[in-house]
Amino acid sequence: MPAQRPQDIPGLIAEAFNTNDPQAMLDLYEPDGILVTPPDGAQEKGLAAVAEALKPMFAAITTAAITMTSALRSGDLAMTHADWHLKGTDETGKPIDLKGKGTVVSRRQPDGTWRIVFDDPVGA
Repeated sequence: MPAQRPQDIPGLIAEAFNTNDPQAMLDLYEPDGILVTPPDGAQEKGLAAVAEALKPMFAAITTAAITMTSALRSGDLAMTHADWHLKGTDETGKPIDLKGKGTVVSRRQPDGTWRIVFDDPVGA
């Protein structure tokens, strides 16, 4: 489901994790969107690279709570900040419990929906 407003993106990301639907998350990105991957801050550009970077996250995370804390918008660009809390299990069975603050920059598309240009989950 596309974002109708920039403020919808954090909730749609959480929904994608909570329903284990990596394609729903990928659908939120522009074709050349960039995902910054922790902990080293590598920048994955384009849908194929973002999809590959998301695979281990979707394999491990079972619960996501994301709360938008602020939003700025100027014309067709918007920046949102959010607090996130992810839970799951790693490949060894050890519990995962991660919290952070992230930033998403999105752009309005010709059809009026919004897609992610930059996604930095630890860049708040």
